[in-house]
Amino acid sequence: MHATAKLFTTGNSQAVRLPKAFRMDATEVWVTRNEATGEITLQPKPGADELQAFFSLLEAAPRHSPEFIPPRDDAPADDPFADWTAEAAK
Repeated sequence: MHATAKLFTTGNSQAVRLPKAFRMDATEVWVTRNEATGEITLQPKPGADELQAFFSLLEAAPRHSPEFIPPRDDAPADDPFADWTAEAAK
């Protein structure tokens, strides 16, 4: 969805008046700028309760077992030049 928003200045800050369709259920936003394109993105900053819920889920998530990625028993490859000498090359 695209819309045009108005910019205005308050003190030394510039602000954006978002259209009604773009209202966010947040009191703060994260602002990022893409250095390559100059595009500015606003994202609702998660509240403390949302972050706590995320970390609770993370703690409750099962941990992988050592068998998940078993250790390799492969020996390193033999050096094909181990017995090579300059005399053998002649």
